[in-house]
Amino acid sequence: MIARLREKFNGLKWGLVNSRPIAAVPWSAIRRIGQSRLLALTIIVPFLGSLLLFNQHVVELLTLSPDLVRRWMNISASAADDTARQVTLSRLYYVYFGLTFLGIGSALFALFCPLIVKNYASAVEYIQMESALVTKSRIGLMVTELASHYSSWWEEDGPYQMPTLLRRLGEPIDFINLGSVAIIEIFADIPDPPMDEIVSGDTESEAAMGVAGEEEFEDDFYDRRGKPDPTKIANVLHSGARYHQPFVEDFSQQASTDKHRNDILTLRYMALDNSRPMLRVFVLTFYGCGFALLLIPTAITFLQLTWHVLRH
Repeated sequence: MIARLREKFNGLKWGLVNSRPIAAVPWSAIRRIGQSRLLALTIIVPFLGSLLLFNQHVVELLTLSPDLVRRWMNISASAADDTARQVTLSRLYYVYFGLTFLGIGSALFALFCPLIVKNYASAVEYIQMESALVTKSRIGLMVTELASHYSSWWEEDGPYQMPTLLRRLGEPIDFINLGSVAIIEIFADIPDPPMDEIVSGDTESEAAMGVAGEEEFEDDFYDRRGKPDPTKIANVLHSGARYHQPFVEDFSQQASTDKHRNDILTLRYMALDNSRPMLRVFVLTFYGCGFALLLIPTAITFLQLTWHVLRH
């Protein structure tokens, strides 16, 4: 019995992990809520909410009708006034805490959501606006940045290590697949293979390479089958040695061509869209708690009215 329960639990756990729930909610999805001007105003609630919602005049203005409360709860007329006030205050508590959670979520979104995702609703919109303006220098910076993002979802250890569980829950499959294909295509379009640049007479690069040797240098780019390895190439692009610099420059030059520019811009948007997975979880948690608290008094009112109508 215990073994069956454990097996079922493990199945549910791996099913949840493989569904990648964090990756399913990137910044662009949260943006639909976070960019709301009305919701942005909730940022002031944690500071001014108590002065507004629990002001005596506001409470008196929002107090429910004692006669209506008496009918709902089937109580005496003498107790209706106090009961109406208590019900109103309890609902104001839900409203206050709900708006406070929404305000915290909105503040986190405003502070940490990447500016590009705030300004553009999708990668297509970003490409349409930026493709004609991007320069070769900016593409070079993007290549290094994208290689860092790409490696962070693959490396098991090292400076770009991400916790295993977090990596599995938030792994952006579309970004990784497109990144792998784009890296291989750009690598294949480089006029001279990396080894040719070193062996053809670049004495400074040869000296920097030192005892690494040609075979070890080739291992920086190819897998055991002799095919280009996108993960190794990405590692070279964002943290390669000095003797890799000519290759990085050639790669960036090729990435800035018309053939590959849109892929680089798409990957940059996708990388930023899936960045900071734990912060996205926090923002979603605050938004979820806020909306849930605001729905509680609404649900209570609906149920009470429904019950009152059914009784009569």
